[in-house]
Amino acid sequence: MTIAEWSPFLVVILSVAGAAGTYAYQKIVDRNSALIEMRRAAYRNYLGAFIAMSDSPERVEDVRRKYYQAEVELLVVGSDQVIQAVGKLSNFYAATNHDRFNRDAAEVRRLVAEICKAMRADCFEESNLSIEEIRAIVPIA
Repeated sequence: MTIAEWSPFLVVILSVAGAAGTYAYQKIVDRNSALIEMRRAAYRNYLGAFIAMSDSPERVEDVRRKYYQAEVELLVVGSDQVIQAVGKLSNFYAATNHDRFNRDAAEVRRLVAEICKAMRADCFEESNLSIEEIRAIVPIA
């Protein structure tokens, strides 16, 4: 067979290979986009549960359960940096649990700001905000 006879087959094979490559690439992009959306939802859920727990509401057990569920969700979909930052806050809370009403509020704000910075970097690929800029709007006294 000559090249002219093989050319239709080569065109079909190259077209199929190109379409398969494009499809595989698009699936990766779609998966990454879906993961980022899941992370954003998990991050919002965690921060909402943390703020609710910090407000010391009447039904503490319900709020604590939601907070722990949010932490578990972070373990599943959160980035390593976010999980490490949340771990630092959890460790600080565990270490100061004996005197929880006199915790260093500035340290809590700093740790929450680090969590927010890690979350922003994960969801937006980078964050140019400094810890101090984020800390200025953290809603903790």
